[in-house]
Amino acid sequence: MKECMFFDANCRIGNSMNAPGPDAKELLSDMDAYGVDKSLVRHAAIPTGALSSNRSLAEMLRADETGRLTGVWCILPDQCGEIPSPDRFFAEMKENRIGALTLSPFEHRYVPCRWTLGKILDAAAERRVPVLLDAFAGKWPELYSFLKEFPENIFLYLEAWGKWGTDRQIRPLLENFPRFYFGTTGYWIPEGLRDLAEIYGADRILYASGFPAFNQGNQMLQLKQSGLDEKSIAKIAGLNLEKLLKGAQL
Repeated sequence: MKECMFFDANCRIGNSMNAPGPDAKELLSDMDAYGVDKSLVRHAAIPTGALSSNRSLAEMLRADETGRLTGVWCILPDQCGEIPSPDRFFAEMKENRIGALTLSPFEHRYVPCRWTLGKILDAAAERRVPVLLDAFAGKWPELYSFLKEFPENIFLYLEAWGKWGTDRQIRPLLENFPRFYFGTTGYWIPEGLRDLAEIYGADRILYASGFPAFNQGNQMLQLKQSGLDEKSIAKIAGLNLEKLLKGAQL
């Protein structure tokens, strides 16, 4: 499997509210152990504070002299003046090696919709910046409604929770939202992975481990046993995510 370039779409570092977590050095060590080339990284404490976790993640990424880690920052509604204008915000993302966005509306006490996030998400769509949907894990009605309001954005659904036995929830999203991408975390169905790729395209699926809850080797085995051809496996392993991040105009 190492003939592929692996770019993990789903990793967290830093201390959460409930427990200490790995730092950038520990993630890089895990990546070396399993042969992962790059990782997309969120801070574990996002639900308890968007701005503080963004600052902390930027500091941790500066410790990564290899450049193998790309960060994810959390957004907020702009009505309270907590984040700068989109132009300044995306410029700061570029300065700090941040390549994608996420949101945590239910913990941060706002309704995820066009009224609250329209300005920043429209700017993200224009710049082709990916947005992670971890906040909606298992919240299917809310997720469906949210995607209807933002059909032009690139969205990544990566979380493990709620994926087991939920193809009837996932497949309509892949079918109706061409910019919706599906991460492999928690999807323990090798033949199902192949089926998704054959119906909706291997371009729509991302290798995603769920580190540190899961080690980075678990989804490598999933890919190996999927029955997909080498070209499709290479896309899922890392080429798809690399293409998305390189396509962002920060």
